[in-house]
Amino acid sequence: MDADRARTLVLEAIDSGKPALDEVASKALLAAYGVPVPAGALVTSEAEALAAAAKLGGRLAMKAVGSQIHHKTEGALVVLGVSGAEAVAETYRALRQRAGDALEGVLVEKMISGNRELMVGLNRDPVFGPVVAFGLGGVLTEVLGDIALALVPPSERDVAELLEVIRSRRILGAFRGSPPVDRAALSAVIRALSQIALDFPEIAEIDVNPLLVEGDQPVAADALVILSAGARPASPSTAPVARGFPRDLGAVLSPASVAIVGASDDIRKWGGSALRNLLEGGYQGTIYPVNPRGGVFFGIKSYTSLAEVPEPPDLALMAVGGHQVKGVLEDCGRRGVRAAVVLAAGFSETGAEGAALERDISQTAADYGITLLGPNCMGLLSNERRFHATGLVALHPPKGKLSFISQSGSLGPSVVNTCERRGIGVDKFVSVGNEAQVSAFDVLDYMRDDPHTEGIMMYLEGIEDGRHFFEAARRTTVHKPVVVLRGGLTESGGRAAASHTGAMAGSAEVYRAAARQAGVVTCGTVEELVDMGACLTYLPLPRGRRVAIVTNGGGPGVLATDEVALTDLELAETPPALLAALDELLPPFWSRRNPFDLVAAGFGDVGLLALELVVRCEAVDAVLALNFLGVPSTSDEGRERLRSGELDGFTAWELSLLERVAALMEETGKPVINVPDHPVHSPGLELGGHYTPVVLSSPRAAARALDRMAWCARYRQAAVTGVLPGSRSRTKSALGRRPVHELAR
Repeated sequence: MDADRARTLVLEAIDSGKPALDEVASKALLAAYGVPVPAGALVTSEAEALAAAAKLGGRLAMKAVGSQIHHKTEGALVVLGVSGAEAVAETYRALRQRAGDALEGVLVEKMISGNRELMVGLNRDPVFGPVVAFGLGGVLTEVLGDIALALVPPSERDVAELLEVIRSRRILGAFRGSPPVDRAALSAVIRALSQIALDFPEIAEIDVNPLLVEGDQPVAADALVILSAGARPASPSTAPVARGFPRDLGAVLSPASVAIVGASDDIRKWGGSALRNLLEGGYQGTIYPVNPRGGVFFGIKSYTSLAEVPEPPDLALMAVGGHQVKGVLEDCGRRGVRAAVVLAAGFSETGAEGAALERDISQTAADYGITLLGPNCMGLLSNERRFHATGLVALHPPKGKLSFISQSGSLGPSVVNTCERRGIGVDKFVSVGNEAQVSAFDVLDYMRDDPHTEGIMMYLEGIEDGRHFFEAARRTTVHKPVVVLRGGLTESGGRAAASHTGAMAGSAEVYRAAARQAGVVTCGTVEELVDMGACLTYLPLPRGRRVAIVTNGGGPGVLATDEVALTDLELAETPPALLAALDELLPPFWSRRNPFDLVAAGFGDVGLLALELVVRCEAVDAVLALNFLGVPSTSDEGRERLRSGELDGFTAWELSLLERVAALMEETGKPVINVPDHPVHSPGLELGGHYTPVVLSSPRAAARALDRMAWCARYRQAAVTGVLPGSRSRTKSALGRRPVHELAR
């Protein structure tokens, strides 16, 4: 790399007040970083053009150059395939006439012979910082929009993945008589743009389009570098208070004692409902109700002030009006309270005056070293201590390993209640509110090391500090799954999110790229959020993408086969040994292929044995078990149908099946996802092992979950080894196709 040359090019453009480098300087900058560019010369007269053409020889490209010329094609300022002295002279005169006073010279270049047009680029996102792009080039860039993004600096694995995620990735292979593109050379071009972004924050944008492939080598046939004095190399935190002291989230999420400031015995008010929820949840700590009038609430003596409380509580849960919060925080600081949760609204979500009040309470908390959650939040729950500290809404889910972080208080109950309805255990739920001090990503950082949480769901409406999200998620996903439901991705959704929480929505495509690069699973609905969270937390990850479908009915098996085909999963082959073993169990008219239709013979011992044979098969990585559960029949042992339409609980045989599934997952390390014939309402299953069976609503939900589980397994393996596993020549990539819910948007 010629660093001095690169620095000179950029500084000369800045000193001259130019908004961009012309094509000659842009290509010189790329060349200084090792990016191949065509041989050529800048000429300022017809005679110089003829001399340059004679020296280069062959077919030429001629382009008008000037600091004010950026879109040459639209102005007919590019002429390709120029050959011969007469044509060179005529083209020079034509370009001079078309460009007029904007012309500073004509670039005469050797024509690149390549039939594959790619593009690479660089931009700076206001939320996530510098981002590199790769995809189809030429006119297809705008027509098809087949472009993939990665945050800077991308690792070698990130760059390799970038080449895999475009839909037209086959163009990188052998193509119409041309050899496969040299991926190492292509990766080097992408890394060069990444390094330029880091070295020159003054550069706002780089557009290399087309990046032509000559033989197997990429060459920058056109380039534009746009300058911006205000460009930043990364997005700093926009939190109103400096992160000058360590956050004590343990005091928030696992307090040994809590003061409820504003407590009462009126469950129609925040203080009364929060106190009652703590008591009904069985909180394993000490509760200090605080109310200036004193009294006894739900059998517990209250105190008139925090100063009267016999010990400094770990946490103060503030059920007071917004105008009282600052004074209560000062009382907390004088009493030595470590953390506070502010439930009250009326802050930044209401406008400038509320935002000023929010900055004030944030500074007060920081001055006293108090960790502050909120304001404008629903509260939280932590089954680690049975700490159910929500207001107005009662949430008492079964204890589990799955946690939920939400920027929306009202969505919290929806997700937690969905988990409870489906018997999925929850460890923690945190409503972060306006994130005046503690952000959703601070909580994510905490949960990464929390031994009680093994999987994390998030609902996000806005991301102010994109780098914090990216780094926190990337650190976490190597050890624990992170599943995100994102609101505000559309323009209208972004406006709604801003009016709701004071959040600013970032670029949707950059967010998706950051999530992919960080190993985050994205989803589109609450049900899908819970599906993915439960499967990734309670089931083993598959070692590959070979799926067996075992069904007690032909129709569900056909639907599941279609759904598998719509993902990057594949139907597992049926080895002769497995076929022979199933032949001995099943009637002669069974399907004898995958999907394995047991023709309604799969109940009792036959179903259990058939499922065991398939799960244990070495040719199978994961299993979908359809219609073993929730089949209404006259032998349902008195099982009733609830008002919701669900069957009330599992039968004894169904429970034995689920116990066997759990044991098989422990034994083989393979996931088995159950899809019932009819919905079944059941409390959580406590089977004592590391894995717990998960029941999903449909073959589509099950196939999508398995697809994302396989993607996570591949990502985690690559994060450990630094190399993307698998080969395109042998198997479809988990990264090569967007999830179905994204394609539908």
